[in-house]
Amino acid sequence: MSYHVFYNSNKEIAWSTNADVSDQIKTEQADAGFSYVHTDLVDLPTPDSHYVNDAGDTVLAKTAFTPTFSTVRPDVDDVINVTGLPAGTKVYLDDVLQGAMSDTTLTLTTQEPGSYRIKFEKLDKLTYWQKIVTEKQS
Repeated sequence: MSYHVFYNSNKEIAWSTNADVSDQIKTEQADAGFSYVHTDLVDLPTPDSHYVNDAGDTVLAKTAFTPTFSTVRPDVDDVINVTGLPAGTKVYLDDVLQGAMSDTTLTLTTQEPGSYRIKFEKLDKLTYWQKIVTEKQS
């Protein structure tokens, strides 16, 4: 089905419709700060389930990702392998951005005992958290 989609500067959908949209409506929405894209999709694009791509030329469905951890209770100096991460995923350790994934596997080495919160974020739309508890070497 063909949809008219209006979205904000963060590529978040403000509203969409499959009804006719006049040039006047497009102008009014542009004046309100919304950009426009016309696209074909199976489902109505909603803010909860879709976003506009970086180029602003199509709408994509949000998909969940669930990484796999080799362990979440490592000893000090153990290696943790995390797989199933889309390239471009941002990695945060205790809410501090560490960088973005260039590959789909992340390798971490635990150096200090303690509890850490790892957050993965893709496209500022999808987020996954995992708590890692490092114990002293046995």
